[in-house]
Amino acid sequence: MAIARHFTELIVWQLADEHRVEVFRLTRRPQVHADLKLRSQLDDAADSVCRNLAEGFGCKDKEFARFVRIGRRSLNEVQDCFLSTMNKGYVTPEDLIPARRLHRRLYPAIASLLRTLDPGKP
Repeated sequence: MAIARHFTELIVWQLADEHRVEVFRLTRRPQVHADLKLRSQLDDAADSVCRNLAEGFGCKDKEFARFVRIGRRSLNEVQDCFLSTMNKGYVTPEDLIPARRLHRRLYPAIASLLRTLDPGKP
């Protein structure tokens, strides 16, 4: 079943791209930016969500689902990095509200796509 002609037409990719932009906004903050390892990990994990959706798009459904699951794991990594940024005092919970709103939209979008691509598997 064709769900889109290009990966950028996928709502889940569009949400992931918005999320990536929000992460980049946060990693430009001086304290986060100065923590090279954390900044790099956060930026890469946010990029990974989009990259995996794009890379998997050209595959058959079950293989695409594998890439979507990898992207979901990267989203989990972003969330964990956000905890690190708070624990280190770089950001407040309020600073993370826009990104967390996107998280709350991305997880169900990913789950919905996975149900379409690979019914019966979480």
